[in-house]
Amino acid sequence: MVTIAKPTGERVLLRAVSWEAHERLLTDQGDRGSPRLTYDRGELEFLAPSTGHERDNRDLALLVELVASELSRDILDVGSMTFKRESVRRGFEPDTAFYTDHYDQVAGKDQIDPEVDPPPDLVIEIDVTRPIVPTLPIHAAFGVPEVWRSDGDRVAILRLGDGDYRQVAASVALPPVTSEVLTHFLVERRRLRRVAWMRAIRHWARDVAYAR
Repeated sequence: MVTIAKPTGERVLLRAVSWEAHERLLTDQGDRGSPRLTYDRGELEFLAPSTGHERDNRDLALLVELVASELSRDILDVGSMTFKRESVRRGFEPDTAFYTDHYDQVAGKDQIDPEVDPPPDLVIEIDVTRPIVPTLPIHAAFGVPEVWRSDGDRVAILRLGDGDYRQVAASVALPPVTSEVLTHFLVERRRLRRVAWMRAIRHWARDVAYAR
């Protein structure tokens, strides 16, 4: 029997959801981007992203694209594609996920299979409203090596080690990006017009590339 927990913000939790019911919901949802589903061994959370949530998500994703371009780094943006593994009875739909180090292994595929293909090298997670189902243990179960987590004011970089995530100063998935740089540009986005903001990111990445 499925039970419904009290909604928190834009999030709703269902309990006692079977893996098969989770699969059916994913099939029924198809390619619609919302709501996003997180599943952890019977608990299923629905997230309907707010405007602020999606703005921060797309801005950080654009920053990744701009920096990678200036550094001549091939990356693959798979957006909020569904990652699910029946073997661990977990699944998630990230705000945005990227392949960087494993780009060559997945770039030519029409369908990435999380059961056999590597996990994304980088996941962006916007925590404007706290998730009901903790997402970091799910990412760890999949072996996602790096998570960028934004609370709307600050961006933390988390690296996986010994089965748990620890906060670090700099990104391994996209060096030489740091938490300080990400937070700076997140704040600057509110002050600058979009084109000027993009130009500032490109200038920063270009300066870093020339200095290497």
